Amino acid sequence: MHPTIVKAQKPQDFLALVPQLLGFIAESSAVLVAFRGNRTCGALRFNLPDDGAPHKVYKRIATTLAGMLCKIPGVDAVVPVIYTADSFVGTPGIPREGFAEILNRRLELSGFLLRDSLCVAADAWGSYLDPECPAGGHPLSDITQSPIFEAVDQEAAVETQRPLGTLQNGADPIGVNLATKDRLARIYRRYRHLIARAENAPELFPTLGFVLDPVMIAEAALTWPNPPTEEDAAALLVLVQSPPHRDQIMVQFAFGRDEGLRARELNRHYARLQDETGRSLDDLVAEEVTVGDPTAKHTSDIMLGLQPERPDIDRIRVAIGLLRTVVAMAPRSAKPAPLCMLAWLSWALGSGSVAGFFVDQALAIDSQYSMATLLDLLLKSGHLPDWAFAVPREDGEEGDEDDGYERDEDWSDDFDEFAADD
Repeated sequence: MHPTIVKAQKPQDFLALVPQLLGFIAESSAVLVAFRGNRTCGALRFNLPDDGAPHKVYKRIATTLAGMLCKIPGVDAVVPVIYTADSFVGTPGIPREGFAEILNRRLELSGFLLRDSLCVAADAWGSYLDPECPAGGHPLSDITQSPIFEAVDQEAAVETQRPLGTLQNGADPIGVNLATKDRLARIYRRYRHLIARAENAPELFPTLGFVLDPVMIAEAALTWPNPPTEEDAAALLVLVQSPPHRDQIMVQFAFGRDEGLRARELNRHYARLQDETGRSLDDLVAEEVTVGDPTAKHTSDIMLGLQPERPDIDRIRVAIGLLRTVVAMAPRSAKPAPLCMLAWLSWALGSGSVAGFFVDQALAIDSQYSMATLLDLLLKSGHLPDWAFAVPREDGEEGDEDDGYERDEDWSDDFDEFAADD
C-alpha cells in the first residue's frame, strides 16, 4: 500500500490529524503519537488518570506509557496529546498540566525527542511547551477549521471514508427492527434443531457440512451485504456457538482462509482425541501446547498475540461491521459468542478499550462465559499483541527535513490501547 502523506505544519493542524490517526475522536485520554523521523508510525491511546491523583501514581503511569512507546521499533520522537473535559477557564495554566509535566519528563528521560506536548480541553487548546500560550488557550475553531481536513480528503479520495465517532461509539448497539429479530430467531432455532438431529443421525452430516461449513461461511461472510440476510446471519450465529468453530472463524477473519483451514484441521484432531480418550478439550489443548506441538502452539500464539505477523486490517474491519450487526439481530442467549469475537478482533487491531466494552456486554449476559472471562483477564493485564509493535513494511525514503509533521498511514490507524487501572 502506498503511504498517505499529509503534512501538518502547525500544532492545530496536527491536532486535526490525530483523530484521523486513531480512527475516532479521543475523550479523557492521553495519546502518544510516535514518530520515525518526520513521519508518524504509531498512535497509542490510554485512559487519562484521575485529576489530583498522587504524584507516585502519575509517575507509574508515565513510566508505563514510555515503556509501551519503547517497544515500537525505530521510534525517536513523540508528541503527547492530552484530551480532557476540563476547561481553561478557571484553571491556572493549562488543564492537566501536572500529569503532562511528569509524562513529558519521563518520555525525554527515555530518550525520545519531544516535538510538542499538547492539550485539547473542553473550551480551548494549548501547548504545554509554549510559554506564551494565552491564559484562556487557543480557540477550538483553529482545529475544526484546519486545512488538514481538505488535505486528508484529497489524499484519500479513492478510499472509503469512515466517519469518526468517539471511542464508545465503537461498541454502541446497532438498531434492528423487531420483525428481523423474530425471523432470525426462527431460522436460528431451526439450524440448532438440525444440528441436534445430526448428532444422533450421522447421515445428516454431509448435508450440514455443506450448508454450515465453518471455513466456507467465514470466507463468504466477508462478502455479504451489511446487514446480511437472516439466513446467513443465523448460519454464522449457530456455528459460533461452538467454541472451536467460534475461534476458527475469528482467526480466519483476521488472518485469512489458510489459517481457517489450519484451525479446522486442528479442531477435527481434537474431536477425534476427545472421542478416543474421553478427555476434555481444555486438557488436550494444554497438554499439546506443553509438549510443544507446533500446530497447537501456533494457534495458541495467535489467540494470545504472541507472534509478529500482523493480521489483515481490512478483513478485520469488515468482520467487525458484520458481527456488530449480527449481535444486534441475535437472540440474547446467542450474543456472548459473537461479542467475544468482536472483543478479540478489536484487541487484535489494538483497540483494547473497545474490546473491553464488548467483553462487559458478554459478561452481563453470561457471567460464566469462559472466553469472556479469559478476555477480561487479558485486557486488564494490559497485554498488547506482538504484531502491534511490528513494522509492517520497510520504511521508504526519509521525509523532508523540515519542522512539519507527516502522516504515514501504513501504521497508525489502529494502534489504540489503554492503561490498566491502578
